[in-house]
Amino acid sequence: MLKSLQNISAKKWIIISIVNFLIVGIFGLLMRLKFLYPLPYFDQKNLMHAHSHFAFSGWVTQAIMIYMIMMVTGIKVSDAIPKKYQNILICNFLGSIGMLIAFTITGYAFLSIAFSFCIVLISYWFAISIWKDLNSSNLYKSIIILFKAALIYSILSSFGTYGLVYLKVTHQLDPLKQLASVYFYLHFQYNGWFFFSCLGLANYWVFKNSGITLITERFSWSYSLTVIPAYFLSVLWWKNFPSWLYILLLVTVVLQIFLWYRFFSKLISLKRASQTLKLPDVVNLLWLCVGIAVSLKLVLQAISIIPTLSQLVYGFRPIVIAYLHLVLLVIISLFLLGYAFLSNGLGLNKMIKIGVYGLLIGILLNEFILMIQGIGGLLRISIHGTHETLGIAALLIVISLCIIIWKQKSRFIQRIEHG
Repeated sequence: MLKSLQNISAKKWIIISIVNFLIVGIFGLLMRLKFLYPLPYFDQKNLMHAHSHFAFSGWVTQAIMIYMIMMVTGIKVSDAIPKKYQNILICNFLGSIGMLIAFTITGYAFLSIAFSFCIVLISYWFAISIWKDLNSSNLYKSIIILFKAALIYSILSSFGTYGLVYLKVTHQLDPLKQLASVYFYLHFQYNGWFFFSCLGLANYWVFKNSGITLITERFSWSYSLTVIPAYFLSVLWWKNFPSWLYILLLVTVVLQIFLWYRFFSKLISLKRASQTLKLPDVVNLLWLCVGIAVSLKLVLQAISIIPTLSQLVYGFRPIVIAYLHLVLLVIISLFLLGYAFLSNGLGLNKMIKIGVYGLLIGILLNEFILMIQGIGGLLRISIHGTHETLGIAALLIVISLCIIIWKQKSRFIQRIEHG
């Protein structure tokens, strides 16, 4: 198996990452079915840990690594990944699979924690390797800054897990400290590593196809630096929160909204004016949903600046789950899927488009019902049928991904690849 992985093309790695996305969807479906049926062979908490950890490393991180490697090395999608990066991708893939199996069977135990720590070390390995190649690349400095910020936040996020380990080793069972450590990890993964990698890839694609860069070095530095103070939005419930830090948060929220508006409006204007930035209809729809979702996320983030509301929202699990899915599924996953089509890592035909539309419906339905659940919980209202509907959404996501993957081997796609 290892030999077969050592010389595979970027395209095959992209398809492997989409298969990993399918595995994430299957585990999500199992979790939804667990609410409806006994399924005695599965433990819900174990499924949840396996689902979330594999989504981070096996799907999102694996896909981002592949795209960044292609960008920095300049290889085509049909070319083999350079050996040093092949080794990183193989280790991340095998480590993610090991972590998935370990969490499913044992939950948080020695083996699952060991695999998780290996994934952290692999992220350091990748960061050091790609950082060196970024330094010698011909990319615009404004784009390099975004990628370097993403790598720094990837490493920084791991300190959240170290904090949890420290609290457990020292037997500090303070739930607020544990929650702050979890949010530290999630914040710098979601809003740092994931988001800035995708923002960098989007700007790289624009420059590659139009010769125009939408961002300046000042933009990249300003946006990157807002991530650190933005963490404190998730811990506004902490006692004796200083007023100067609250003012800094207000400035941060306003600045992020302003910077995103400038970038998004420039992108739309350039796309309308440039013939080289025309997107396939399906990708255009995916990325439009991403743009709207980022805007919605920033608005919700601005609302959460109200301390009493922040305490309510960040302490209420259904709302947190809905927010996390908004970022991971709607923003990050749809962007990465669209990028796979643009890089020719995935082919497109009529049936695949149907699969993409089905996936989009499933994801948006999932997010809508999670929102309804969250609002119902806040109002202490029981809304019937939400678990069933979430199960339908999860099933639709799985079926749609199966269609997208299965049809990659159709004769239609093969004819396109061979010109």
